[in-house]
Amino acid sequence: MINTDRENGKATVQPAGKITAGNADNLRRELLELVESGVHTLTIDLNNVDIIDSKGLSVFIVCHKTLSEKGGSLSVITENKDFQQLFHVMRLDEHFKVSSGE
Repeated sequence: MINTDRENGKATVQPAGKITAGNADNLRRELLELVESGVHTLTIDLNNVDIIDSKGLSVFIVCHKTLSEKGGSLSVITENKDFQQLFHVMRLDEHFKVSSGE
């Protein structure tokens, strides 16, 4: 399940459950549709997500690349320290903002 709040070229997406090989393509499609429809500032709130696998990480990379090509930006919010560490170890936090949302 994915909740989306959208206003004036900005959107916050709140996926829930897992971002894994089984559903990553659906999330990727939804995010890219938002970008194609004019969203240039995208925030993904992971506070309701339990698991992210390598296929799930690829969604963030593709989304960041697409937004960057259009002059936009991606940020990720998560209070999960394991997710924060994952983004850091994979050096993704060098390409887009990863924060606890505070």
